[in-house]
Amino acid sequence: MIPAHFITNSRRAMDSLGSKINDLCNKHYNTLPKKGKPAANQWTVLSAVVMELSGNLTVLTMATGTKCVGEEQKTPHIVSDSHAEVLSLRLFRLFLVEDITTCLKSGGGLCLQKGVDGRFVVKEGVTLHFYSSCVMCGDATISESDPKQTDKKESKSVTDNIDDCVSTRKRPSAECNSSYSKHPKLDQLDQMSRTGAKCLLSDNFHTDTLKARSWRKTSVLRTKPGRGPVCLSLSCSDKLMKRQFLGLQGGLLSKFLPAPIRFSSFCIGGDFSMSSVKRALLNRLPDNLLPPPQILKVEDAFVNSANNCKSAIGDVIAASGDVIAASSSLLWMKHGEQDLQWAGVKGKLQGATKSSSQVKIMLPVCRAAMLKQATVLSSLLESGGNVSVQDSKPLLEKDEFSRQYLFFKCESSYKNSKAEFCKYFVGWDRKVSGKIHRTSQNIEKENGK
Repeated sequence: MIPAHFITNSRRAMDSLGSKINDLCNKHYNTLPKKGKPAANQWTVLSAVVMELSGNLTVLTMATGTKCVGEEQKTPHIVSDSHAEVLSLRLFRLFLVEDITTCLKSGGGLCLQKGVDGRFVVKEGVTLHFYSSCVMCGDATISESDPKQTDKKESKSVTDNIDDCVSTRKRPSAECNSSYSKHPKLDQLDQMSRTGAKCLLSDNFHTDTLKARSWRKTSVLRTKPGRGPVCLSLSCSDKLMKRQFLGLQGGLLSKFLPAPIRFSSFCIGGDFSMSSVKRALLNRLPDNLLPPPQILKVEDAFVNSANNCKSAIGDVIAASGDVIAASSSLLWMKHGEQDLQWAGVKGKLQGATKSSSQVKIMLPVCRAAMLKQATVLSSLLESGGNVSVQDSKPLLEKDEFSRQYLFFKCESSYKNSKAEFCKYFVGWDRKVSGKIHRTSQNIEKENGK
Protein backbone atom coordinates (compact mmCIF):
# COMPACT_ATOMS: atom_id res chain seq x y z
CA MET A 1 0.00 0.00 0.00
CA ILE A 2 1.31 3.45 -0.93
CA PRO A 3 1.96 5.65 2.13
CA ALA A 4 -0.43 8.59 2.53
CA HIS A 5 2.34 11.19 2.57
CA PHE A 6 3.54 10.02 -0.86
CA ILE A 7 0.05 10.54 -2.28
CA THR A 8 -0.20 13.98 -0.63
CA ASN A 9 3.19 15.06 -1.98
CA SER A 10 2.25 13.85 -5.46
CA ARG A 11 -0.97 15.87 -5.40
CA ARG A 12 0.87 18.95 -4.24
CA ALA A 13 3.36 18.55 -7.07
CA MET A 14 0.58 18.27 -9.65
CA ASP A 15 -1.24 21.28 -8.19
CA SER A 16 2.01 23.22 -8.41
CA LEU A 17 2.49 22.14 -12.02
CA GLY A 18 -1.05 23.22 -12.89
CA SER A 19 -0.50 26.64 -11.34
CA LYS A 20 2.78 27.08 -13.21
CA ILE A 21 1.17 26.17 -16.54
CA ASN A 22 -1.77 28.47 -15.84
CA ASP A 23 0.47 31.40 -14.94
CA LEU A 24 2.83 30.81 -17.86
CA CYS A 25 0.08 30.64 -20.49
CA ASN A 26 -1.78 33.72 -19.26
CA LYS A 27 1.37 35.79 -18.86
CA HIS A 28 2.46 34.75 -22.33
CA TYR A 29 -0.92 35.72 -23.80
CA ASN A 30 -0.74 39.13 -22.16
CA THR A 31 2.62 39.82 -23.82
CA LEU A 32 1.36 39.07 -27.34
CA PRO A 33 0.42 41.85 -29.80
CA LYS A 34 -3.23 42.86 -30.01
CA LYS A 35 -3.65 41.20 -33.42
CA GLY A 36 -6.50 38.67 -33.19
CA LYS A 37 -7.45 39.50 -29.60
CA PRO A 38 -11.10 40.30 -28.69
CA ALA A 39 -12.51 43.77 -27.99
CA ALA A 40 -13.37 44.95 -24.48
CA ASN A 41 -16.97 43.66 -24.65
CA GLN A 42 -16.03 40.31 -26.22
CA TRP A 43 -15.02 37.03 -24.59
CA THR A 44 -13.17 34.04 -25.95
CA VAL A 45 -11.37 30.85 -24.93
CA LEU A 46 -7.60 30.37 -24.65
CA SER A 47 -5.77 27.10 -25.29
CA ALA A 48 -2.10 26.20 -25.52
CA VAL A 49 0.36 23.32 -25.86
CA VAL A 50 3.18 23.50 -23.32
CA MET A 51 6.45 21.55 -23.34
CA GLU A 52 8.25 20.54 -20.14
CA LEU A 53 11.95 19.62 -20.19
CA SER A 54 14.19 19.39 -17.11
CA GLY A 55 11.59 21.25 -15.06
CA ASN A 56 11.38 24.16 -17.51
CA LEU A 57 8.08 25.01 -19.20
CA THR A 58 7.84 26.46 -22.72
CA VAL A 59 4.72 27.49 -24.63
CA LEU A 60 4.87 25.94 -28.10
CA THR A 61 1.51 26.95 -29.54
CA MET A 62 -1.38 29.13 -28.42
CA ALA A 63 -4.78 30.00 -29.84
CA THR A 64 -8.10 31.64 -29.03
CA GLY A 65 -11.50 31.10 -30.62
CA THR A 66 -15.10 29.92 -30.23
CA LYS A 67 -16.47 29.83 -33.81
CA CYS A 68 -17.05 27.32 -36.61
CA VAL A 69 -18.20 27.62 -40.21
CA GLY A 70 -21.18 25.86 -41.74
CA GLU A 71 -20.92 22.84 -44.01
CA GLU A 72 -21.71 24.86 -47.13
CA GLN A 73 -18.63 27.02 -46.51
CA LYS A 74 -16.16 24.20 -45.98
CA THR A 75 -13.23 23.84 -48.36
CA PRO A 76 -9.67 22.53 -47.88
CA HIS A 77 -8.53 26.17 -47.76
CA ILE A 78 -10.77 27.21 -44.85
CA VAL A 79 -10.42 26.09 -41.23
CA SER A 80 -13.87 24.75 -40.41
CA ASP A 81 -13.36 24.45 -36.64
CA SER A 82 -11.89 27.56 -35.00
CA HIS A 83 -12.39 26.58 -31.37
CA ALA A 84 -9.25 27.43 -29.42
CA GLU A 85 -8.53 23.83 -28.44
CA VAL A 86 -8.61 22.61 -32.04
CA LEU A 87 -6.53 25.51 -33.35
CA SER A 88 -3.81 24.94 -30.75
CA LEU A 89 -3.66 21.24 -31.71
CA ARG A 90 -3.40 22.07 -35.42
CA LEU A 91 -0.72 24.64 -34.65
CA PHE A 92 1.19 21.98 -32.76
CA ARG A 93 1.25 19.83 -35.89
CA LEU A 94 2.60 22.80 -37.80
CA PHE A 95 5.23 23.19 -35.07
CA LEU A 96 6.18 19.52 -35.52
CA VAL A 97 6.69 20.13 -39.25
CA GLU A 98 9.05 22.99 -38.47
CA ASP A 99 10.85 20.96 -35.79
CA ILE A 100 11.38 18.06 -38.20
CA THR A 101 12.80 20.51 -40.76
CA THR A 102 15.17 21.81 -38.09
CA CYS A 103 16.24 18.24 -37.29
CA LEU A 104 17.07 17.64 -40.95
CA LYS A 105 19.16 20.78 -41.18
CA SER A 106 20.88 20.88 -37.77
CA GLY A 107 20.51 17.38 -36.34
CA GLY A 108 18.07 18.22 -33.55
CA GLY A 109 14.94 20.28 -32.92
CA LEU A 110 13.34 21.84 -29.88
CA CYS A 111 11.41 18.72 -28.85
CA LEU A 112 12.22 16.16 -31.59
CA GLN A 113 15.29 14.18 -32.61
CA LYS A 114 16.13 11.58 -35.25
CA GLY A 115 15.24 8.00 -34.42
CA VAL A 116 17.19 4.87 -35.23
CA ASP A 117 15.11 4.20 -38.37
CA GLY A 118 15.72 7.67 -39.82
CA ARG A 119 12.35 8.95 -38.75
CA PHE A 120 11.70 11.15 -35.72
CA VAL A 121 10.81 10.75 -32.05
CA VAL A 122 10.21 13.02 -29.08
CA LYS A 123 13.37 13.78 -27.12
CA GLU A 124 13.90 11.83 -23.94
CA GLY A 125 12.64 13.80 -20.93
CA VAL A 126 10.18 15.90 -22.93
CA THR A 127 6.56 15.89 -21.72
CA LEU A 128 3.65 17.80 -23.22
CA HIS A 129 0.77 19.50 -21.42
CA PHE A 130 -2.50 20.86 -22.78
CA TYR A 131 -3.96 24.06 -21.33
CA SER A 132 -7.50 25.40 -21.73
CA SER A 133 -8.92 28.42 -19.93
CA CYS A 134 -12.24 26.60 -19.47
CA VAL A 135 -13.73 23.16 -19.91
CA MET A 136 -14.00 21.98 -23.51
CA CYS A 137 -17.36 21.72 -25.28
CA GLY A 138 -19.16 18.41 -25.63
CA ASP A 139 -19.27 15.47 -23.24
CA ALA A 140 -16.94 17.12 -20.69
CA THR A 141 -19.60 19.78 -19.93
CA ILE A 142 -22.31 17.29 -18.92
CA SER A 143 -22.27 16.82 -15.15
CA GLU A 144 -24.64 16.36 -12.24
CA SER A 145 -26.06 19.59 -10.87
CA ASP A 146 -27.28 20.62 -7.46
CA PRO A 147 -31.04 19.81 -7.14
CA LYS A 148 -31.48 22.82 -4.81
CA GLN A 149 -30.27 25.12 -7.57
CA THR A 150 -32.62 23.45 -10.04
CA ASP A 151 -35.67 24.31 -7.94
CA LYS A 152 -34.75 27.99 -7.92
CA LYS A 153 -34.79 28.32 -11.69
CA GLU A 154 -37.72 29.80 -13.55
CA SER A 155 -40.00 27.42 -15.42
CA LYS A 156 -39.88 27.39 -19.21
CA SER A 157 -41.26 25.26 -22.00
CA VAL A 158 -39.25 22.39 -23.43
CA THR A 159 -38.57 24.34 -26.63
CA ASP A 160 -37.32 27.40 -24.75
CA ASN A 161 -35.07 25.30 -22.56
CA ILE A 162 -33.57 23.42 -25.48
CA ASP A 163 -32.78 26.67 -27.26
CA ASP A 164 -31.19 28.13 -24.13
CA CYS A 165 -29.37 25.06 -22.85
CA VAL A 166 -26.17 25.34 -24.79
CA SER A 167 -22.79 24.60 -23.31
CA THR A 168 -21.96 26.57 -20.17
CA ARG A 169 -18.61 27.19 -21.80
CA LYS A 170 -19.96 28.76 -24.98
CA ARG A 171 -22.87 30.68 -23.44
CA PRO A 172 -22.10 31.08 -19.74
CA SER A 173 -25.19 33.16 -18.98
CA ALA A 174 -27.71 30.61 -20.27
CA GLU A 175 -30.25 29.19 -17.82
CA CYS A 176 -29.05 25.65 -18.34
CA ASN A 177 -30.71 24.03 -15.36
CA SER A 178 -34.26 25.37 -15.54
CA SER A 179 -36.94 22.85 -14.65
CA TYR A 180 -39.47 21.39 -17.04
CA SER A 181 -42.54 21.99 -14.87
CA LYS A 182 -44.86 21.45 -17.84
CA HIS A 183 -43.25 18.10 -18.60
CA PRO A 184 -43.05 15.97 -15.41
CA LYS A 185 -41.25 13.07 -17.10
CA LEU A 186 -38.39 15.36 -18.03
CA ASP A 187 -38.12 16.76 -14.49
CA GLN A 188 -36.42 13.54 -13.43
CA LEU A 189 -33.57 14.28 -15.85
CA ASP A 190 -32.86 17.75 -14.51
CA GLN A 191 -30.15 16.58 -12.16
CA MET A 192 -27.82 16.74 -15.16
CA SER A 193 -26.44 19.95 -16.63
CA ARG A 194 -26.85 20.12 -20.39
CA THR A 195 -24.77 20.99 -23.41
CA GLY A 196 -25.60 22.60 -26.72
CA ALA A 197 -23.39 20.04 -28.46
CA LYS A 198 -25.72 17.78 -30.43
CA CYS A 199 -25.59 13.98 -30.53
CA LEU A 200 -24.69 12.37 -33.83
CA LEU A 201 -27.51 10.58 -35.63
CA SER A 202 -25.81 7.22 -35.09
CA ASP A 203 -26.52 7.59 -31.37
CA ASN A 204 -30.29 7.31 -32.07
CA PHE A 205 -31.20 10.56 -30.33
CA HIS A 206 -32.65 12.25 -33.39
CA THR A 207 -36.40 12.50 -32.87
CA ASP A 208 -38.09 15.56 -31.44
CA THR A 209 -39.58 13.46 -28.63
CA LEU A 210 -36.17 12.34 -27.39
CA LYS A 211 -34.39 15.56 -28.24
CA ALA A 212 -34.46 16.93 -24.69
CA ARG A 213 -33.09 13.70 -23.24
CA SER A 214 -30.20 13.71 -25.68
CA TRP A 215 -28.80 16.81 -23.99
CA ARG A 216 -28.01 14.67 -20.94
CA LYS A 217 -26.78 11.49 -22.61
CA THR A 218 -23.13 10.94 -21.75
CA SER A 219 -20.19 9.22 -23.47
CA VAL A 220 -21.52 9.78 -27.00
CA LEU A 221 -20.09 11.71 -29.93
CA ARG A 222 -21.42 15.24 -30.32
CA THR A 223 -21.11 18.07 -32.79
CA LYS A 224 -20.33 21.68 -31.88
CA PRO A 225 -22.80 23.71 -29.80
CA GLY A 226 -24.49 26.74 -31.34
CA ARG A 227 -27.50 27.87 -33.35
CA GLY A 228 -25.79 28.75 -36.61
CA PRO A 229 -25.60 26.82 -39.89
CA VAL A 230 -25.29 23.04 -39.74
CA CYS A 231 -21.74 22.08 -38.77
CA LEU A 232 -20.48 18.50 -38.67
CA SER A 233 -17.28 19.27 -36.76
CA LEU A 234 -17.24 17.17 -33.62
CA SER A 235 -16.92 18.66 -30.15
CA CYS A 236 -13.58 19.52 -28.57
CA SER A 237 -14.10 16.75 -25.99
CA ASP A 238 -14.32 14.19 -28.79
CA LYS A 239 -11.38 15.59 -30.77
CA LEU A 240 -9.08 15.73 -27.75
CA MET A 241 -10.01 12.16 -26.86
CA LYS A 242 -9.24 11.06 -30.42
CA ARG A 243 -5.90 12.88 -30.50
CA GLN A 244 -4.91 11.41 -27.14
CA PHE A 245 -5.61 7.94 -28.52
CA LEU A 246 -4.20 8.23 -32.06
CA GLY A 247 -1.42 10.73 -31.37
CA LEU A 248 -1.08 14.49 -31.61
CA GLN A 249 0.91 14.23 -34.84
CA GLY A 250 -2.20 13.26 -36.81
CA GLY A 251 -2.46 11.20 -39.96
CA LEU A 252 -0.34 13.38 -42.26
CA LEU A 253 2.68 13.41 -39.97
CA SER A 254 2.48 9.83 -38.75
CA LYS A 255 4.59 8.94 -41.80
CA PHE A 256 7.45 10.84 -40.15
CA LEU A 257 6.49 10.36 -36.48
CA PRO A 258 5.35 6.73 -36.17
CA ALA A 259 5.12 6.65 -32.35
CA PRO A 260 1.98 8.37 -30.98
CA ILE A 261 2.68 11.67 -29.21
CA ARG A 262 0.38 12.21 -26.22
CA PHE A 263 -0.27 14.72 -23.48
CA SER A 264 0.92 14.03 -19.95
CA SER A 265 -1.69 16.34 -18.45
CA PHE A 266 -4.72 18.49 -19.23
CA CYS A 267 -4.73 21.79 -17.32
CA ILE A 268 -8.23 23.33 -17.29
CA GLY A 269 -9.36 26.62 -15.78
CA GLY A 270 -12.63 27.61 -14.12
CA ASP A 271 -15.40 25.45 -12.66
CA PHE A 272 -16.02 21.98 -14.07
CA SER A 273 -16.72 18.43 -12.98
CA MET A 274 -13.53 16.39 -12.69
CA SER A 275 -15.43 13.13 -13.21
CA SER A 276 -17.05 14.50 -16.40
CA VAL A 277 -13.71 15.53 -17.90
CA LYS A 278 -12.15 12.16 -17.06
CA ARG A 279 -15.13 10.40 -18.61
CA ALA A 280 -14.99 12.54 -21.77
CA LEU A 281 -11.24 12.38 -22.37
CA LEU A 282 -10.18 9.05 -20.87
CA ASN A 283 -12.88 6.67 -19.72
CA ARG A 284 -14.69 6.27 -23.03
CA LEU A 285 -11.83 4.06 -24.25
CA PRO A 286 -10.43 0.86 -22.72
CA ASP A 287 -7.76 1.42 -20.06
CA ASN A 288 -5.24 -0.78 -21.84
CA LEU A 289 -5.40 1.40 -24.96
CA LEU A 290 -4.92 4.80 -23.36
CA PRO A 291 -2.18 5.88 -20.92
CA PRO A 292 -4.08 8.12 -18.46
CA PRO A 293 -2.81 11.72 -18.23
CA GLN A 294 -3.36 13.92 -15.19
CA ILE A 295 -6.35 16.31 -15.07
CA LEU A 296 -5.30 19.57 -13.39
CA LYS A 297 -7.90 22.05 -12.17
CA VAL A 298 -6.79 25.69 -11.93
CA GLU A 299 -8.46 29.06 -11.39
CA ASP A 300 -9.88 31.12 -14.24
CA ALA A 301 -7.02 33.58 -14.77
CA PHE A 302 -7.71 34.35 -18.44
CA VAL A 303 -8.32 38.06 -18.84
CA ASN A 304 -10.70 37.59 -21.81
CA SER A 305 -12.81 34.77 -20.36
CA ALA A 306 -16.59 35.27 -20.23
CA ASN A 307 -16.68 35.81 -16.47
CA ASN A 308 -13.68 38.14 -16.35
CA CYS A 309 -15.00 40.08 -19.34
CA LYS A 310 -18.26 40.77 -17.50
CA SER A 311 -16.42 41.80 -14.36
CA ALA A 312 -14.20 44.16 -16.32
CA ILE A 313 -16.95 46.07 -18.16
CA GLY A 314 -19.43 46.08 -15.27
CA ASP A 315 -22.60 44.19 -14.43
CA VAL A 316 -24.91 46.86 -15.89
CA ILE A 317 -23.39 46.65 -19.36
CA ALA A 318 -23.13 42.87 -19.14
CA ALA A 319 -26.83 42.58 -18.29
CA SER A 320 -27.76 44.60 -21.36
CA GLY A 321 -26.51 41.80 -23.58
CA ASP A 322 -23.51 43.62 -24.98
CA VAL A 323 -21.07 40.87 -23.95
CA ILE A 324 -20.61 38.62 -26.97
CA ALA A 325 -18.27 35.90 -28.15
CA ALA A 326 -15.38 37.21 -30.23
CA SER A 327 -15.57 36.38 -33.93
CA SER A 328 -11.80 36.50 -34.40
CA SER A 329 -9.13 33.99 -33.44
CA LEU A 330 -5.52 34.45 -32.44
CA LEU A 331 -2.96 31.86 -33.56
CA TRP A 332 0.60 31.87 -32.23
CA MET A 333 3.48 29.42 -32.66
CA LYS A 334 7.04 29.30 -31.39
CA HIS A 335 9.37 29.41 -34.37
CA GLY A 336 13.10 29.72 -33.76
CA GLU A 337 14.15 33.26 -32.97
CA GLN A 338 11.11 34.82 -34.67
CA ASP A 339 7.76 33.58 -33.33
CA LEU A 340 4.77 33.58 -35.69
CA GLN A 341 1.32 35.04 -35.08
CA TRP A 342 -1.83 35.19 -37.22
CA ALA A 343 -5.39 36.42 -36.84
CA GLY A 344 -8.30 34.51 -38.30
CA VAL A 345 -11.99 35.24 -38.95
CA LYS A 346 -14.46 32.65 -40.26
CA GLY A 347 -11.65 30.19 -40.89
CA LYS A 348 -9.66 32.62 -43.07
CA LEU A 349 -6.86 35.09 -42.53
CA GLN A 350 -8.19 38.33 -41.08
CA GLY A 351 -8.53 40.92 -43.83
CA ALA A 352 -9.28 38.43 -46.60
CA THR A 353 -11.95 39.54 -49.08
CA LYS A 354 -14.22 37.66 -51.46
CA SER A 355 -11.94 38.55 -54.34
CA SER A 356 -8.81 37.29 -52.55
CA SER A 357 -7.14 34.22 -54.02
CA GLN A 358 -7.13 30.91 -52.15
CA VAL A 359 -3.48 31.39 -51.20
CA LYS A 360 -4.16 34.78 -49.64
CA ILE A 361 -7.11 33.66 -47.50
CA MET A 362 -5.47 30.52 -46.09
CA LEU A 363 -4.48 30.16 -42.48
CA PRO A 364 -1.36 27.95 -42.09
CA VAL A 365 -3.38 25.28 -40.26
CA CYS A 366 -6.04 24.65 -42.93
CA ARG A 367 -6.04 21.22 -44.57
CA ALA A 368 -4.60 22.45 -47.87
CA ALA A 369 -1.69 24.19 -46.15
CA MET A 370 -0.99 21.19 -43.90
CA LEU A 371 -0.99 18.84 -46.90
CA LYS A 372 1.45 21.13 -48.68
CA GLN A 373 3.72 21.10 -45.62
CA ALA A 374 3.60 17.28 -45.49
CA THR A 375 4.42 17.06 -49.20
CA VAL A 376 7.41 19.37 -48.77
CA LEU A 377 8.52 17.37 -45.74
CA SER A 378 8.42 14.17 -47.76
CA SER A 379 10.52 15.82 -50.48
CA LEU A 380 12.98 17.08 -47.86
CA LEU A 381 13.57 13.55 -46.61
CA GLU A 382 14.16 12.27 -50.14
CA SER A 383 16.46 15.13 -51.17
CA GLY A 384 18.42 15.47 -47.94
CA GLY A 385 16.96 18.88 -47.05
CA ASN A 386 17.32 20.80 -50.33
CA VAL A 387 13.66 21.58 -50.98
CA SER A 388 11.78 24.61 -49.62
CA VAL A 389 8.08 25.40 -49.39
CA GLN A 390 8.49 27.95 -52.19
CA ASP A 391 9.90 25.26 -54.50
CA SER A 392 6.93 22.92 -54.00
CA LYS A 393 4.06 22.47 -56.40
CA PRO A 394 1.15 24.94 -56.35
CA LEU A 395 -1.93 24.19 -54.27
CA LEU A 396 -3.93 21.20 -55.41
CA GLU A 397 -7.46 21.35 -56.77
CA LYS A 398 -10.21 19.78 -54.67
CA ASP A 399 -10.23 16.31 -56.28
CA GLU A 400 -6.45 16.04 -56.34
CA PHE A 401 -6.32 17.30 -52.77
CA SER A 402 -8.60 14.51 -51.57
CA ARG A 403 -6.54 11.87 -53.37
CA GLN A 404 -3.21 13.12 -51.98
CA TYR A 405 -4.66 13.56 -48.50
CA LEU A 406 -5.80 9.95 -48.39
CA PHE A 407 -2.47 8.78 -49.84
CA PHE A 408 -0.54 10.21 -46.88
CA LYS A 409 -2.88 8.66 -44.35
CA CYS A 410 -2.91 5.26 -46.04
CA GLU A 411 0.88 5.19 -46.18
CA SER A 412 1.21 5.03 -42.40
CA SER A 413 0.20 2.82 -39.49
CA TYR A 414 -2.19 5.60 -38.57
CA LYS A 415 -4.84 3.92 -40.69
CA ASN A 416 -4.78 0.79 -38.52
CA SER A 417 -4.91 2.83 -35.32
CA LYS A 418 -7.86 4.80 -36.59
CA ALA A 419 -9.68 1.60 -37.54
CA GLU A 420 -9.18 0.41 -33.96
CA PHE A 421 -10.51 3.71 -32.65
CA CYS A 422 -13.59 3.54 -34.89
CA LYS A 423 -14.54 0.19 -33.39
CA TYR A 424 -15.53 2.12 -30.30
CA PHE A 425 -17.00 5.15 -32.12
CA VAL A 426 -18.58 3.96 -35.35
CA GLY A 427 -20.37 7.28 -35.82
CA TRP A 428 -17.12 9.19 -36.33
CA ASP A 429 -16.72 8.27 -39.99
CA ARG A 430 -20.43 8.52 -40.70
CA LYS A 431 -20.54 12.23 -39.91
CA VAL A 432 -19.00 13.06 -43.28
CA SER A 433 -22.20 11.95 -45.01
CA GLY A 434 -24.14 14.73 -43.30
CA LYS A 435 -26.06 12.55 -40.86
CA ILE A 436 -26.24 14.85 -37.89
CA HIS A 437 -28.74 15.17 -35.07
CA ARG A 438 -31.10 17.97 -36.02
CA THR A 439 -34.81 17.25 -36.43
CA SER A 440 -36.92 14.34 -37.59
CA GLN A 441 -37.82 16.32 -40.74
CA ASN A 442 -34.17 16.59 -41.77
CA ILE A 443 -33.64 12.88 -41.18
CA GLU A 444 -36.63 11.99 -43.34
CA LYS A 445 -35.19 14.12 -46.14
CA GLU A 446 -31.83 12.37 -45.83
CA ASN A 447 -33.53 8.97 -46.00
CA GLY A 448 -35.58 9.99 -49.03
CA LYS A 449 -38.93 9.75 -47.28
